[in-house]
Amino acid sequence: MRTMLMAMLLGSAGLALADEHPRLRGAETPRATDLLRAEKLAEQAKRRLRLPAKRGPGWLHGGSAWGEEAVSPPPDGPVVIQAPPPRRRAQRD
Repeated sequence: MRTMLMAMLLGSAGLALADEHPRLRGAETPRATDLLRAEKLAEQAKRRLRLPAKRGPGWLHGGSAWGEEAVSPPPDGPVVIQAPPPRRRAQRD
């Protein structure tokens, strides 16, 4: 029992000492690397929140070609959707 308790204490102490990013405690001032990391993370977050840049209007449907007058596309005909009635399922007794 004592051995298990000692192993748990040593293991938790080892994990605390091996912490990759130590926490600031009390009146301790942040190191330059902490400040640079915070600035880098803030810029990454700002880039993720920024909308992508708009591009030019691109290809416009029905635009003029080589200085000719703009031609509008012909109107589409009516759309007919034919849906067959649902099939009846066989009823089980």
